[in-house]
Amino acid sequence: MVNTNSSFPQEELKSFKDISFKLGSNSHLVQAAGGNTSIKSDGRMLIKASGTWLINSLDKDIFVEVDLNSISKKINNGKEDNFIDDIISKNNLHPSSETSFHALINRKYVLHVHSTTTIANAISQSSESDLRKYLDEDFIFVPYCRPGFTLTMEIKKLILPSTNILVLENHGLIVAGDDIEDTYKLLLKIHEKLDLIRNEKLGLDFLEKITNIGGYIHKNTDKYKLFSTQNEKLFSLFSKSFYPDHVIFLGPGIPTFSEVKEANEFIQNLKRKNINLPPYLILKNKGLFENTLAIPAAKEMIDCFLEVLLRIDLSKSFKFLSSHQESELLNWDIEIYRQSIN
Repeated sequence: MVNTNSSFPQEELKSFKDISFKLGSNSHLVQAAGGNTSIKSDGRMLIKASGTWLINSLDKDIFVEVDLNSISKKINNGKEDNFIDDIISKNNLHPSSETSFHALINRKYVLHVHSTTTIANAISQSSESDLRKYLDEDFIFVPYCRPGFTLTMEIKKLILPSTNILVLENHGLIVAGDDIEDTYKLLLKIHEKLDLIRNEKLGLDFLEKITNIGGYIHKNTDKYKLFSTQNEKLFSLFSKSFYPDHVIFLGPGIPTFSEVKEANEFIQNLKRKNINLPPYLILKNKGLFENTLAIPAAKEMIDCFLEVLLRIDLSKSFKFLSSHQESELLNWDIEIYRQSIN
């Protein structure tokens, strides 16, 4: 049963949930449990709960109500917190790990998405200057920070009273406003403006189907043809991490191999050490292989990665998440909770 959250006007709440559902239904904007939305009213904020999926906005109770004034005080005092003590609703959900920047942004509605076009244009060394050319909108460009309170403190340094668009390096897009329809339309406008490149022709025609990588299925369909590329620079990117949810759901880079034998030896080594096998492997010139136990969130995230790769300018120098940044994400308690309910 969906929580009616009676402290919010029902007309506003319905429009908010409708837009949240639209975002969650568009895999170019939101994948799996990624992205989050919020609405504010009278010192309270309703925000997507950690680990829930926006696509379920209309038929499941995925939002949690929190004390906005209390959270704002913690932000002003620089006090990192999980905001569990600020929960008002009684649905046993935890606030999103990104609750603090929703509270910080002084707009009624905040929509945060992992837009594939935005990510593709926010992962190179020249991203900020390039985006200034592509977008005729005022926005702030936020250097990569670990999602959560660290990111909020970085946004706090940069945000202006007039700010309603934020591009997050190696992460995604935030759009805010006081009218939900106008805010949604602005988000779509930015996403569509940044849809600049298609790299479809960089894949090979698939060779014979490979069946002897233990526990994995060869994804040899046209959709995944890009992963069979002979372009050396593109192939080198497959094993890199570009944005947080890639690390959370696919691991720190997808393991890539030149030969089937190498892949099978890698798998056997992990099994000997009782380490979970990664959801995906890539074999050079052969393509993508999916673990038969891959969860739905991982399947959505590999499609997100593919859509980003289709839209990157290979002439650019790219910025990847470092080993330290990957470790921060994988060992972060909030993300461990988020994964546990996915």
